[in-house]
Amino acid sequence: MENTSLNIQLVLDANNVHSQADWWAKALGWIVEYPKEEFLIELSDAGLLDSDALVEFDGKRVFRTASAIHQEKDGLKTGLRIYIRGVRAVKTERNRLHWDIEAKPESIDEVVSRLEKMGAKRIGEHFQGPNRSVQMLDLENNEFCVH
Repeated sequence: MENTSLNIQLVLDANNVHSQADWWAKALGWIVEYPKEEFLIELSDAGLLDSDALVEFDGKRVFRTASAIHQEKDGLKTGLRIYIRGVRAVKTERNRLHWDIEAKPESIDEVVSRLEKMGAKRIGEHFQGPNRSVQMLDLENNEFCVH
């Protein structure tokens, strides 16, 4: 059997999918995946797009309940992707899964400061041996760490 690696896609539930996609893309230096207008026209012409399926965000027509962001290196997708899925329920409990942001080439304090200016909240800090990690919340209170 051939040994192959699998790409994974993380899924983030959000009440405001487009604000979350925009925020996380800026936080990580990633790219928001906006649907191409030709694709939306094809879906509409095929009867596969309900009249309320789209909204306008940042001057673009986008799907009401979904967005995604991805990482690129030298203009090419790396395979790293976060899908932001619209939900109606407000987040009430701690996440069972969160992600860590590695502060490179910036320092941890520079990244934390930049994210706080973007609206993130710092909620704690811990050390594991010499390794420092700062716990934070995004705009919808999803936990993540900067280390």
